[in-house]
Amino acid sequence: MIIFDKMSNASLYYDSHKDLELISNFVEKFNETNLDDGTYELDGKRVFAMIQSFRTKQQTSEMMFEAHKDYIDVQYIAQGIEKIRFANLSDVNLVQEQYSKGKDIAFYEGDAKLDFVLEKGTFLLLEPEDAHLPGLSAEKDCFVRKIVFKIHV
Repeated sequence: MIIFDKMSNASLYYDSHKDLELISNFVEKFNETNLDDGTYELDGKRVFAMIQSFRTKQQTSEMMFEAHKDYIDVQYIAQGIEKIRFANLSDVNLVQEQYSKGKDIAFYEGDAKLDFVLEKGTFLLLEPEDAHLPGLSAEKDCFVRKIVFKIHV
């Protein structure tokens, strides 16, 4: 189940995704303290946050979708605008898996079924069956500050 909403509405989803409360509390702390880029444990390796800063890019043919087997992604935008393209795993073709190398990622080629444009204060929850292509420019390239939360399934 994909969830795309404002973080201020996260409590609407606590029943189906209890870890969203932990994530929402971390976002409040982040907004108060402006934490540095890096990885922060919220509940050990079960739930953690990766704060990132980057410039979005126009999509090129070399860019691939990604998907994860062990973790749900919650992508939250703290600053800027980012487009994330979406496709179901059944609609894309595996190019490279890195699960066997101890990494929780595989890469895919294919066409997007939906585009999500995330602005400051919004989040997108992606399940393991959701292939996604993040880091894209919505209209023009811009600076983005983002937190990718990982929730172990």
